[in-house]
Amino acid sequence: MARHLKMPGLTPGGWLIIKFIIRILEKFNTVTEKLSADKEATIHRVHCYMNGLVRRLESVRDALLKLDFSSFHIENPFDEVILAMDSELSRVLGYVIDDCNPKFDAVYIASTFLHKKLRLTLPQRLSSLASRWLSLKNIEWYEEPSQETLPESTALNANSNPDGIDDLDFFIDASSEVTQQKSSFDLEVQTYVSLPVGSDDNVEDNPEVFWIQNADKFPPLSRLALDILAIPAASSAPERVFSIASAATVGKGNRLAGHNLERKLLCLRNSEYFPDLDD
Repeated sequence: MARHLKMPGLTPGGWLIIKFIIRILEKFNTVTEKLSADKEATIHRVHCYMNGLVRRLESVRDALLKLDFSSFHIENPFDEVILAMDSELSRVLGYVIDDCNPKFDAVYIASTFLHKKLRLTLPQRLSSLASRWLSLKNIEWYEEPSQETLPESTALNANSNPDGIDDLDFFIDASSEVTQQKSSFDLEVQTYVSLPVGSDDNVEDNPEVFWIQNADKFPPLSRLALDILAIPAASSAPERVFSIASAATVGKGNRLAGHNLERKLLCLRNSEYFPDLDD
């Protein structure tokens, strides 16, 4: 490695920093493995793990500031790699990791919110958006209201977005909405949020187990939670298939395989570069 980088005089501390950088980059492999479970939900992991990658890239940049590559008369060999990774994360997964992204999809924060322990990783603002999003989805999916009975912001966004109501404007409207009286569903969400995290609760727990076991305590919320957690982690809004019998179907063909994430991150299908490539 020293010969490859042409830095034979690098101090032991410098090599430790480079080793640290490489280990962080290897976390990408760990994430793909964590999202490749065969018989359990994975969508609740997407938001926190993708944000974890962003934070790790920031750690890489901080570590690189401690190395003076110019003293060895070479350019930083990691600059292009980190820039490419950061760019691809933003381009491909911006709708997951950046709530300011125009296509930000709150299904990922909502699914994280439905994990008893991982919900604590969400800042208060995102937790509030997730809670309100769940309330509106409960109406949309199960109560089949008319346009007159929908909250105003829901009706507006349902008309403006043909693929659903996952865009940023919707969440701005939803977060500013004031509800005069809490519904029974909202009270269930409030009760769920107030549940303490016990010593037995684990980040690796499958949240579907919790909602199946607590279906009697949270009837509407449990139904919605199981349908959300059954969503394929890599699906787009039009491709989602929801099933009330999600407990029976959850383990079948709806997981984000590691090679799919790798392909999304590393393969650039851009008509600007491939004008003859048919979609």
